[in-house]
Amino acid sequence: MTDIKTRYRYGKPDGKGRTPVYVDGAADPAGHVRKMGRGSSPWWAEGAGDGTAGTSHTRKYEAAERLVRMIDARASTAAEIERRRARRTQAPAGWRFASWTEIEREGYRQVRPVHRAPYLYGGEGERYPDTFAAQPVALTRVTTLHNGCVVVSGTEPGDWPPYVLLMDPAHVALGALVREQEPRYVAPGECMGCEQGGPLYQAGTRLGCATCTAADLGVSPADLPAAVDDDGAVWWSVGDTVRRKGELPDEDAEPETGRVTEIETFIAERSRRIAVDFGDRWPVRWQPAGLAPVS
Repeated sequence: MTDIKTRYRYGKPDGKGRTPVYVDGAADPAGHVRKMGRGSSPWWAEGAGDGTAGTSHTRKYEAAERLVRMIDARASTAAEIERRRARRTQAPAGWRFASWTEIEREGYRQVRPVHRAPYLYGGEGERYPDTFAAQPVALTRVTTLHNGCVVVSGTEPGDWPPYVLLMDPAHVALGALVREQEPRYVAPGECMGCEQGGPLYQAGTRLGCATCTAADLGVSPADLPAAVDDDGAVWWSVGDTVRRKGELPDEDAEPETGRVTEIETFIAERSRRIAVDFGDRWPVRWQPAGLAPVS
């Protein structure tokens, strides 16, 4: 282990009597030390850009060593933050991360949500996935609220009460785990495996019917997404401005528009219900087909 005394050097004192301390050969000082009075701890150490009060010490070298330990603590914190950030993309074997938008659009029914999502550092900002649901949750509904929070509803294996998880926007941004080869519905056609016609699913590079795909993955056909085409439908988000279809405005009036305030996605049916605030007393719930973008 390197002797701490060999890791720093003093610079030239400035006009205020502050002596810069350089750590590990850095070009910029880690901070400075100076003598303040004749008390029992006259030496003061203050880190560069520390933003906090300095510390008092009995000896000059003790003040300098405090700056070395401060540098080490900052490096350790930065390394831990990067380790935590890396966990946002490091899925367990056999699984991958999927955004909640992908999960809703593709109708994935079996997912492992992030259960514990601490902040990377402090009490705000980005989060990282610390723990996931131990077993896949069978999703039934995903509700996006007006403030960006999301409520996930479903069921867990075994004799458990209904599953409900509330996530703030930073938690939502982490997504959830889906199987590495999570099947998605492609189109109707003929299965190359059994030569039967019906909905075709893609899992990795393989394309097959529901029965063959489920058998390949070792899951139930009921776990596969519903065979629903979106036909290029607009995928609305909370905050979007929309226009009611089928209501012809007066010649000199603008189309009646509103703002999306809440969206419910029903996973099994792959359908959505959208709450729109048209300036009425209460938001009105609409089917996506009844809304159009505002050009």
